[in-house]
Amino acid sequence: MTDSPRDSHKVVPFPGDTRRRLESRTDEELMLLSAAGSEEAFEQLVRRHHPRLARYCGKSVGSAAEGDELAQETLVRVWEARHDYQPRAPFVVFMLTLARNLCRNRARDSGRRERWLTEAPEARLEAESSSAAPDVMDRLLEREQQRRVREAMLELPEKFREVLLLRFDQELDYAEISRIVGRNEATVRSRVFHGLKKLRGRVSGGRP
Repeated sequence: MTDSPRDSHKVVPFPGDTRRRLESRTDEELMLLSAAGSEEAFEQLVRRHHPRLARYCGKSVGSAAEGDELAQETLVRVWEARHDYQPRAPFVVFMLTLARNLCRNRARDSGRRERWLTEAPEARLEAESSSAAPDVMDRLLEREQQRRVREAMLELPEKFREVLLLRFDQELDYAEISRIVGRNEATVRSRVFHGLKKLRGRVSGGRP
């Protein structure tokens, strides 16, 4: 009798797996342990990935608050899918594929862009501008550049915005992005190239 594909990916727990020992596990091992019934393993996955997931979702939909909500919903979907998970690709690809689908399905209301720009940490901008200290001026210029990039990103077509976020915010390689967006690597590379070109043009005012 041969092992099933699921059996071939079993992970043997350390005796009395503690949080410290779970921290040494790979994402894929933690997911398989979760499927075997370890809530502690899944909690470790949540601690490890929630910040990056919330950042990705927030930038995808244009709202930090909605991004956190979508990140939590994604993690619920991950938990629900734990028994069907197979480590054929890195766990982060599996997770971000679920997140991408949720973000794309979220209704895009007209206030999205304004909310994200309002949520940017610029409340003290006017007060700080009264100081002539070089470090304050540097921070002001940096914040203004960040604001312009955030604004320009939201104006990009979704097919460009998502690959730029996956490539530069999530630091995935082209093969991983290809699996998430369902396009071949040549298409992904082309979208990253043209997306960057459009982003630079919008930030500089050229708007290609």
